[in-house]
Amino acid sequence: MIEVTGVTARVVPVQTRLPFRYGIAEMTAAPHVVVEVALRLGDGTASRGWASEHLPPKWFTKNPDSSFADDLIGLVGVVEHAVEAAAGLRAVSAFALWHALDRAQTRWAESNGIPGLLAGLGTALVERAVIDAVCRAAGTPFVTALHSGALGFDPGSLHPELVGVDWRAHLRAEPAPTIAVRHTVGFADALTADEVVDRPDDDLPVSLDEVIRRDGVHHLKIKTAGDATADLIRLGRIFAVCDALGVEPRLTVDANESMRDGDHLDRWARALLSHAQVGPRLRDALIAVEQPVHRDAAFVPELGGVLRELSAQGMPVIIDESDDGVDAVRRALDLGYAGGTYKGCKGVFRGLANGVLAGHRATPDRPTIMTAEDLSTLPPLTVAQDLVVAATLGLTHIERNGHHYFGRLAPLMPGIGALARESHPDLYRADSRVDARLRVSAGVVEFGSALAAPFGFAPGLDVSALPLLTLQTARAAV
Repeated sequence: MIEVTGVTARVVPVQTRLPFRYGIAEMTAAPHVVVEVALRLGDGTASRGWASEHLPPKWFTKNPDSSFADDLIGLVGVVEHAVEAAAGLRAVSAFALWHALDRAQTRWAESNGIPGLLAGLGTALVERAVIDAVCRAAGTPFVTALHSGALGFDPGSLHPELVGVDWRAHLRAEPAPTIAVRHTVGFADALTADEVVDRPDDDLPVSLDEVIRRDGVHHLKIKTAGDATADLIRLGRIFAVCDALGVEPRLTVDANESMRDGDHLDRWARALLSHAQVGPRLRDALIAVEQPVHRDAAFVPELGGVLRELSAQGMPVIIDESDDGVDAVRRALDLGYAGGTYKGCKGVFRGLANGVLAGHRATPDRPTIMTAEDLSTLPPLTVAQDLVVAATLGLTHIERNGHHYFGRLAPLMPGIGALARESHPDLYRADSRVDARLRVSAGVVEFGSALAAPFGFAPGLDVSALPLLTLQTARAAV
């Protein structure tokens, strides 16, 4: 039995070194929220755990008519409600506690017209902090706690077809300690050094060719706009940059909800795949197309035929923003999507259950895909926890862009950079500017020390100096 004896949410401002343009938004600053949970276990042991996440503009709700200051009402509100709902909760395991909180948060959100994707942010922050606290209390790394049953993971309670299925066969008990970085190429990003304007005063790369030269990345995530003519030009230029540097890329295409129906998706896909130069390259390099159809229309039955035909042509489609509840990836697979995405802001247990479901559903004739995506997250908490979960899912690549657009750790407490580097020297490095940055070499990150930690980050934290999260403190952070 575990009981939540205390839970707080605090906030710290973070600023980008480069503007990050995605969808209808451009991020230059954001509130960074850190949740701290205090637990009491059945034997009377007390423990604390932490999790953190940005409150990014225009991702959880893509309303072009509202300001970010207005959007923060909803972002802060879902975290505040999850924190309040978690206080005093008791359950037999971390999974059972998360499941109870998720149901309570979902009922509240539905009764107040709050989208499930947004509501899940609050639940996921508390969930990850609870997992961290349970693993710290047991002195056990996440993967060990998961496979031993100490976390109480039960995917059959989320996906009925998994009842009785050996879920451990689909999740790694000994994950690889390295993973390829899938570098994000945003809408406004320079592709070559001569295109760079307003270069920041640091020693980090800016353009795509600089990133490839310095970090050796060979996996890319390319933002597209749903305009086949413009997207073909962009893709062609990206392939040219890779060719000039001798890189054979593997890539995902993030279509950013830029299409409204299956006809648009079909026309766009045909234009890309039939292009004499880009088409063959894209077929060879493509892992998946992510969320091409707007979330409001992503589950219409008429899409099924298009989705299955595209998979047959070598263009599998997965969901991201449409993953707004525990059954979303299951419904997506039923319709014809190839799978979904893991993001920490959607929840660990939900993501693991989706990974088991995708593995269980996979056949030679219809392979399934799970990817791991970024929300421009920052170390030391979010990135390390994401890496551990992605490795447990058996993934070989993960989108990472916080180290590129922000270039530093979240300033959760004094000395956090040195503490992170000393505790996880495989994952972080120092330079002349800051105490710690994410270490990327030959296109991969090494994180054996994160796998050995309770849940990604070994040291405990003292975040008491940060202001408590309120609408006012969140707005002050931007």
